[in-house]
Amino acid sequence: MSRRSKDALEDCQRALSLDPSSLKALLRGAKCNFVLGNLSEADRLYTRVSSVEPNLQENSEYKQLRQVQNYIFQAETYLENAQYGLAINAIDRAVSPLEVIPNKLKIMKGEALLGQKEYAEATRIANEVLRGDPRNSDAHVLRARILYIEGDNKKSIAHCQEALRFEPDHSSARVLRKKAQQIEDQKNAGNDAFSRGDYFVACGLYTSALEVDPTNTITNSKIYSNRALVLMKQGKYADAVKDMDKALELDPTFIKVLRRRADAYLKLERYQDAVNDLRAAMDLDSSNREIRRELQNAERELKRASRKDYYKILGVPRDASEIEIKKAYRKLALQHHPDKNCGDSDAEIKFKEIGEAYAILGDPMKKQRYDSGVDLDGMNGGMNFDSVDPNLFFQMFMNENFASAGGGSGGFRTHTYHFG
Repeated sequence: MSRRSKDALEDCQRALSLDPSSLKALLRGAKCNFVLGNLSEADRLYTRVSSVEPNLQENSEYKQLRQVQNYIFQAETYLENAQYGLAINAIDRAVSPLEVIPNKLKIMKGEALLGQKEYAEATRIANEVLRGDPRNSDAHVLRARILYIEGDNKKSIAHCQEALRFEPDHSSARVLRKKAQQIEDQKNAGNDAFSRGDYFVACGLYTSALEVDPTNTITNSKIYSNRALVLMKQGKYADAVKDMDKALELDPTFIKVLRRRADAYLKLERYQDAVNDLRAAMDLDSSNREIRRELQNAERELKRASRKDYYKILGVPRDASEIEIKKAYRKLALQHHPDKNCGDSDAEIKFKEIGEAYAILGDPMKKQRYDSGVDLDGMNGGMNFDSVDPNLFFQMFMNENFASAGGGSGGFRTHTYHFG
């Protein structure tokens, strides 16, 4: 009655050693074992009483034991059917009258928490059992399962080996160790192939690792990330994005993959998608300066993409020289000049775009601003190409270049115009 159940149990055991048929000692011993979590021993003692006491079924403490056993049976059924919330509820009901919670029930609750992806609490329970009983194979397997799901295969294998050292026939430990070792071997081989630049082999090894256990979400997310990097190295950006989609589907908080997918989006010129990924990464790690810098760059690229690509209009690379830009403009302007394309509205539009592109790229200051993405508004220096005659602009260009070549005006008046 003073809740010193261990001492009480010792007294009951001494009483039974003096009088093995004492019903009071048997009943009190059963109760002590019950509250101490020794449920099978409590059941054994109640069974001895029932052989001489037909009214045992009316005993409230015996009913309580049967109720606890029923809750445990329910919890086991719920675990088998992956109904983890119901399993936890049944276990909590089972342990409520107990002073000491049996390790079996602790481990069952840890398994249910693992099923609910509450890894920290499941780890706490496994470690608690192992501190009190370092030889508990089931606790070692529970810890191994958590580590396996978290992607730490080496430690998972170590705990499986400990479980098998204490219980060589532990089938769960044996199966888990085999899977963890297979994934670790394939992943490490893939990493080695990647390091030496053998991307084809690396891709195959990562694919094999993914096939070992499709249910291992976190580990597979990392492997998809690794394979995506291989595809990036091969220039297969669209395929890399597909792998990173799968990685993030398995682990939406995988910041490295968000950044890597943003890089692939930039290469695919999907600038808004890149910005979205980097903003999501910033939400997860707002103090990361590298992510902030990458986001600013992606936003700048998005802003650039929202305007016309003057390099593409002139058909020159971004590192084109001033002379190359002039030559490109002259060639295209002559080709699309309205005098040569009478009545062709498409040529007229193209002629205007070519003049607009040269007005920017042909001016070193405007070109520098255009390239940097700064001051995008009013880039034409106040010149509105919808209201200016592009033919006049072309004539200005031809006169300036003819004069600079020392050819004189040739009947044309040479003008020098500065727009803006």
